Amino acid sequence: MTDLLPWRRAAVRDPYWDTIRYVSGTLVLFGHLVDQLHDRDGLVWLYVATWPLRVPVLAIVAGYFSSAAPLTREAVRRLAWTLAVPYLVAGLLHSVQRWWMTGRWWFHVDTPAWVAWFLLSLLVWRLALPWLARLRWPVAYAVAAALAAGYAGGIGGWLALSRTLCFLPFFLVGWQLRRRGAAALRPGVAWSGRAAVALLLGVGVAGWYARQEVPYAWLRMEGAYGSAWGPLARAGVLLVGVAGALALLRLMPRRRVPVVSWLGAGGMYVYVLHPLVLRPLLEWGAVAWVRSWPEQAVVPVMACALSAALASPPVRRAARWVVAPRGGAAAREGAAARR
Repeated sequence: MTDLLPWRRAAVRDPYWDTIRYVSGTLVLFGHLVDQLHDRDGLVWLYVATWPLRVPVLAIVAGYFSSAAPLTREAVRRLAWTLAVPYLVAGLLHSVQRWWMTGRWWFHVDTPAWVAWFLLSLLVWRLALPWLARLRWPVAYAVAAALAAGYAGGIGGWLALSRTLCFLPFFLVGWQLRRRGAAALRPGVAWSGRAAVALLLGVGVAGWYARQEVPYAWLRMEGAYGSAWGPLARAGVLLVGVAGALALLRLMPRRRVPVVSWLGAGGMYVYVLHPLVLRPLLEWGAVAWVRSWPEQAVVPVMACALSAALASPPVRRAARWVVAPRGGAAAREGAAARR
């Protein structure tokens, strides 16, 4: 549960994982900031090329810190406070915001609000992991389920079932990394570092040439297949996602990165809170002015600035009741960490 307790003291945090969470959370924010700018080549390229470094990385990190031990009453209570309660609170805030902006009320419970689907999916993954761990090839079964989900068009947004199934392989890959020992990801393995650099460069080059050919629906993992090539396309997306995410894990520095690692303690705040900030900004045309290449270059800077603000200590203190509500087992574990 260490990855889901953002109130822990910095002294007991690992800067390596904090840096990864912050980088991935910032890229998620960037992706949502430019989600509708389909005709800006530079931003579309970054959107496609950085996809493996966004949710796939977050899912792998979550799996890495997950346990397949049998669920106890205390473990279920801890999951409820760290995932279920933030999911419901975030859904309520999204509902209130949409009511304020549109005058229509819709409480996001069975249909997750924007990025809140990840909290719900993570809750399902954590609850299912003790049973999935009993399978001989859990990752292979998860890939099969992800491919089969494309044939069931009715499970797109309801309870995030499609994304829960399609991103499950990443979660299980992270769990297997912790279980089997990720020797190739260690800095001492020189060949893996060169391979990771080559892989990310390859993804960047391929993303440029395919920037207008990759439907965003492929990356969102929602809805039914649009053609007979759908399963092959999804298999390719899963493969590129795992490879790109592992490359980032290999190349990320193990030591503390100034400012970035410090902000990484608020990585979950960036992920959970940024849609509430972006929705009115996008409605008011925050990036509608972007046209030229210099203007496009400003957008990643905007994303980094907003991410840093959301991960800052004042925002974390103000929004702790949303992202990390204190109560039950979670509160006791947080108090123990502070002591």
